[in-house]
Amino acid sequence: MRVFQNACIVTVNSDFDVIRNGTLAVEGKKIAYVGPHKEFPGTETVDCSGKVIMPGFVNGHAHMPMIFFRGYTDDLNLQDWLWKKIFPLETRQTAVTEYHGALAAAAELTRTGTTTVNDMYYHGEHVARALKEAGLSGIVSSCLMSTNEKAGEVLQSAIELADLYRNDEDIRTAIAPHAEYTCTPEDLRYWGEVAIKTGQPIHIHCSETRSEHDECIGRHGKTPVELFESLGMMDAHMLLAHCVYITENDMDIIKKHGASVLHNPISNLKLASGVAPIPRMLEKGLKVAISTDGPASNNTQDMWEEMRVAALVHKGYLRDPLVMDAKTSLYYATKGAALALGYEDRGSLEEGMRADFVVFRTDSPAMNIPTDMINLIVYSGNSRDIVMTVAGGEVLYDNGEYKKLDIEKVMGDARADFENIFRDR
Repeated sequence: MRVFQNACIVTVNSDFDVIRNGTLAVEGKKIAYVGPHKEFPGTETVDCSGKVIMPGFVNGHAHMPMIFFRGYTDDLNLQDWLWKKIFPLETRQTAVTEYHGALAAAAELTRTGTTTVNDMYYHGEHVARALKEAGLSGIVSSCLMSTNEKAGEVLQSAIELADLYRNDEDIRTAIAPHAEYTCTPEDLRYWGEVAIKTGQPIHIHCSETRSEHDECIGRHGKTPVELFESLGMMDAHMLLAHCVYITENDMDIIKKHGASVLHNPISNLKLASGVAPIPRMLEKGLKVAISTDGPASNNTQDMWEEMRVAALVHKGYLRDPLVMDAKTSLYYATKGAALALGYEDRGSLEEGMRADFVVFRTDSPAMNIPTDMINLIVYSGNSRDIVMTVAGGEVLYDNGEYKKLDIEKVMGDARADFENIFRDR
């Protein structure tokens, strides 16, 4: 057992309890005790005086191996960015580069406090390997596109990946059609049937831009959400990334089927895609997960920053300071995000829950005045204040030291791959 003493603990439980001078005890991968100060004689103790413990972030949507393209092409709209710049360069990715890129992204996620991530990329097996080595958990998927002549092979590998990790404690899998505009209705229907048959969620981009949304209506007479429902895909657990332009009827369909929305505010702002109507979705009771999107369109994997922007952008867009308060934003970056992805064992600090949490300092200039801790976390703090990341009860990062990753090798391998990918650019 490892015991964390003398901490301010932000539980994100149903009452959002904040425990001053609290104790959190970990046994194996689970939280054995959380509450007021309690002694556990004969156990390993970590003194957290002057520090805060809160749940690890749950990142709802990412593309981890895209870390090589960070800063390569910015200040473009989504379609130009994707079709003219990213897709052509991604043909240079290999099994090795996807793995190394995912490891480098995992290091960033660990450093910035994410303990669970839902990732979509071309070969989910490489991301799964990286997550396991880094000590993180999450959902991995292999991206399916009708324009890919090897889509059948990708699907088969995705089915095999699901079988491989079916009983794994840390890795889950999903079926991941890229988007309506890169997949035929016939393929979408079939891939949806595979997801249902194999018991996997479907992870897909949805109504990210106005053109995507309107062109789908032009092609099919339906919005993307309406199309997915007509094809039977909504009978699986749908993880719908972006949803910037969904309609009231789309929201009703999403609610009816228990689907989840993956909210990427920074990426949507950076690509000028728009602002998703998250406050309206929450009014209707939809499940939402705050997410970073990929490191090439954000450009960080920092969920703390994402949480803060999520709390701010809707206030400004709707000119209403009440639509997304700090508590709501923190919830949908942790517990709410976990529930949206189908996890009931994480996202809050309670006995029996998975021991996924971060410890951060409060002696920085921005955090030194301890008024309302939740407000301070969302509006004043940042991930640079994190001194420890714990996932599944295991310390992954401690005061600048990675406990599972050889960070110099991880960064060196990624830099060498970058030089190769961009060798004639």
